[in-house]
Amino acid sequence: MRNKIKKIMQMAFLMALAFSPVVARADQSEAKAPRRVVSMNLCTDQFSMLLAGKEQLVSVSKLASDPTLSVMSKEAKAYPVNFGGAEEIYLMNPDLVIAGTYTNQTTVQMLRGLGITVVQVPPVRTISDIAKELRRLGKVLGREQQAEALAQQFTSEIQQLIDVQPDEQARAGVYYANGYTAGDGSLVNELITTAGLQNIANNLGLKGTSKLPLELLILEDPQLLVEGTQFSDKPALAFELLAHPALKRTLGNSGRVMVEDKYTICGLPFVTQAIGKLANQATKLGAQAE
Repeated sequence: MRNKIKKIMQMAFLMALAFSPVVARADQSEAKAPRRVVSMNLCTDQFSMLLAGKEQLVSVSKLASDPTLSVMSKEAKAYPVNFGGAEEIYLMNPDLVIAGTYTNQTTVQMLRGLGITVVQVPPVRTISDIAKELRRLGKVLGREQQAEALAQQFTSEIQQLIDVQPDEQARAGVYYANGYTAGDGSLVNELITTAGLQNIANNLGLKGTSKLPLELLILEDPQLLVEGTQFSDKPALAFELLAHPALKRTLGNSGRVMVEDKYTICGLPFVTQAIGKLANQATKLGAQAE
């Protein structure tokens, strides 16, 4: 009878842990660097690979090795993959899990209830937040020096790109599948303006990810069309607007530039590559205007 009561009490204790309220563990994380870290989000995967020490990161999400989505797809192949399940992550015996704010909250609560520290990273929507997030995660991982070095290098590269902006800002239109654009408040908009281009979505008062009718795009007369990744080489209705004859006539000889989605999905230091690509176009258009 005593053993039976003991087992019932143990089961009740485990259930209470699984459904207990969230407890802040920031002090514990900062006081001692975690030894086994699991990342379960595409963006945190790449932050973690940049910052983690040798053998500190033990798993990344399945998306990390996708070359269309991840800048660090090659590096990701060195890590075991997780599919975001609480059970599989628990069995990896992590002392820290890094997730996104939109990660399944049931999974996050279960992991926290089982005594695992979970740090959630919000989407990075501005260039300045990239350096802030590097420093924050560097502190969480006990890798402050590495984080500071990366943050300073990134900030320096951004300033160099700003310093060479052309005097005349050419008009650029962002146009994605199904006629979507990126306006004020989006990371893509900030990349465009940092490159020395004028985003026509701002002229139209469009915010974030918004629909941009083809007629309005043509009336704004962009000198450059910024496109994202097309995930198939076969014709698709989602991309038919990009092949419209009226759009081709509007662009004339200025052309288009593709900025791969992997550089803009996550706010990471790699955005400098996207800005550099856009800046080259801005310089060319500025030279044509002289």
